[in-house]
Amino acid sequence: MRRYGTAIETATVKDGQQLGRYRLLDLIGRDGDARLHRALDTNGQAVALWTVPLACLCADAAGLERFRRMASAAARLSHPAIPAILASGEHAGTAFVATTLAEGRTLAARLADGPLEWDEAVPTLDRVLSALSTAHRAGVVHGALNADSILHAGPVAVVTGFGRAALSTAPADRRADVTAAARLTERLLAGHDERPGVAALLARLRDEGAGAFPEAGDLRRAVTALGGAPVPPAAAAPVRARRWPLWLGGVALMGALAAVAVLMSRPPPSLPPALPPVPAMTEEAAPEQTPQPMAPRQPPVAAVSEALRSIPCALVSVETTGGRLLVSGAVAGDRVETAVRETVEALAGGWDHGFDLARADARFCTPLGSVATALDANRGLAEPLTVTVQDGPGLDDGDPLVLEIRAPARPVQLQVDYFTIDGSVVHLLPNPSDSAIALAAGASRRLGERKEDGKPGIGRSWTIGPPYGTEMLLTIATAAPLFPTQRPEQEPAADYLSALADALARLPDDAPAALADARFIKTGP
Repeated sequence: MRRYGTAIETATVKDGQQLGRYRLLDLIGRDGDARLHRALDTNGQAVALWTVPLACLCADAAGLERFRRMASAAARLSHPAIPAILASGEHAGTAFVATTLAEGRTLAARLADGPLEWDEAVPTLDRVLSALSTAHRAGVVHGALNADSILHAGPVAVVTGFGRAALSTAPADRRADVTAAARLTERLLAGHDERPGVAALLARLRDEGAGAFPEAGDLRRAVTALGGAPVPPAAAAPVRARRWPLWLGGVALMGALAAVAVLMSRPPPSLPPALPPVPAMTEEAAPEQTPQPMAPRQPPVAAVSEALRSIPCALVSVETTGGRLLVSGAVAGDRVETAVRETVEALAGGWDHGFDLARADARFCTPLGSVATALDANRGLAEPLTVTVQDGPGLDDGDPLVLEIRAPARPVQLQVDYFTIDGSVVHLLPNPSDSAIALAAGASRRLGERKEDGKPGIGRSWTIGPPYGTEMLLTIATAAPLFPTQRPEQEPAADYLSALADALARLPDDAPAALADARFIKTGP
């Protein structure tokens, strides 16, 4: 097969593209790999939509799981200074977070005109620090707090960027947020040193930095105290014992002594007659219980399998052999392999376990990320789309590439792609000799089949050739053809991945979910 040397690049969403239920209008910001779009949902409501290619999250094997966890936590935030998280998810190789659209002048732009007046500075800091404290209590870290991420309209400030925080590719530390908040405090209070307590607070921040206030709430209390705002009260003073007049105490004592004298002068009360003895109670021997045998303890196959599914660049399976957990398959890159091993170690629960993992190039994480949602949808089916490689998964130079494809329990249209080690993709179906991509529910078909003498049969056939390595076969099943016209039989993977993302994004929301099957093929001389 003819090869291209083009490296696989990251596909990105474009203005005008449909991303699930959102239509992108225009790009209004960017931060590293993340893009911020103004978008419309299906109800015509304008939203702010942060997007990041799934491949960027795949660079860290735990990135996708972290995104889902952080997006879920951010969606629970409720604060007047934090735009609400409306939705989050993955679609067509892109992770996204939709928030209410907050527009206006940034605090950085306002400060360019000069410092804030005192009656603006303290309320602005109070509102920002309150939002930050609320987020931290919910386990959400902003990670990029500065004057550019704050919209300012007088003292009514809005902290944007929490949607972006969920798409961060690295774990964030809330101490970084507190450090950024301390710098912001210094900036907004500069020039107000004549106010009581301000000079002392600024000196403390300069000398101790963020260490002066371990939490955002601590810094907020220090700031609001400057403006005379109420601060949480200190512990209540101990209640003093009430002093009664001395003569009242004497009267009470005399009354008590008189009562005692009267009681002592009375004859003792007669005791009631003795009760008859209570007959002894007899116990019937309980029937002997036959101990029930305990069910044998089972290896945590389901828990390990479910956890490994959250690592999008790992195509692995979990099984037990003689009470031993075995994780086998292939992973895209060293970091993905490390994540798989650490996940299994954490969940094995003392069970003996082993690994049989083939390592593919990390570049294959990009196409896997593009179809992560489709892969998940296929795994959840009782009768999934299945692809079998004849004589696979290892093939040598000159071996034929023959596939057996079985449709799920519904009719589908197929797109079958072979990603090579050197950055190109060969479209096995459709191809110039075979455009029959429809497959009935539960039906099977073969690709690359040869005659009994080993010679090519009807239609296209392929053989393994150099360069060698672990390559990838990707099969996508949709209700309608994925592309309106047939693509070239072989092309750079970067070009194809961009087109694939667009094609998946164009699928109607009410159409059956796209399905995908991916597998690595190890080739050699």
